[in-house]
Amino acid sequence: MYKEDDVEAMATTHQDMESPTLTFAALDARIEALPEYPPDQSILPKKAKWGVTLGAAGALLALLSVKLLPNHAIYTAVLVAAGLLMEAIGVVLAIVSQIPKRWPTLTRERRDFAEQLDFDLPGHLALLEWLRTFPLDQRKTLCEFVSHRHERMKEKLPMLTGSIEKLGALPIVIALYLQFKDMHWPPHPSWLGIFLILALVLGYWLSVMQISVRLRLQLYETLLGKALT
Repeated sequence: MYKEDDVEAMATTHQDMESPTLTFAALDARIEALPEYPPDQSILPKKAKWGVTLGAAGALLALLSVKLLPNHAIYTAVLVAAGLLMEAIGVVLAIVSQIPKRWPTLTRERRDFAEQLDFDLPGHLALLEWLRTFPLDQRKTLCEFVSHRHERMKEKLPMLTGSIEKLGALPIVIALYLQFKDMHWPPHPSWLGIFLILALVLGYWLSVMQISVRLRLQLYETLLGKALT
């Protein structure tokens, strides 16, 4: 004969086996597994990412070579030229990867967007059906928690990003213009200027990352809210 405690423990174990646990990590994995439409026309394709990385590395190599190495040494000129060549190749690669394969028109853009919605809809519905397989109390708990975190992030985000999410890349373009408008060739930026440029790029990148996190929180909130009905 089983003891009363053993029976309760077995019942709890059986109930836990029947009720899977919903986690944000599992939800995020499901979202990341959704197919993109079309893969070669994402906001920043893989070639564009390589181009941006190569350009930034080349610019950093050229700046550090000018500042740290002797000005009249042959190897300094070679390193600076190599850095500028890397930067030029990276910029060209990033620009070419963003050129559309066909000339965009208003009619074609609307049609492509409608086709993208048709492509994304089945995955969206499948994701909602997957969420509804979990107990209602779990879905409600996660929805309330993510709503609270989303509101907190919306309040804290302007302290870091300011108006970046509304102006896009315009703030960094203006700042770089003000930094380089009086620069002569060969460039000899001060250490303060280099530090400010790096700080500006780092701050902008952190802002973009925070905005990306906020958009993902918003998606969690939307999906979990729909899954409650």
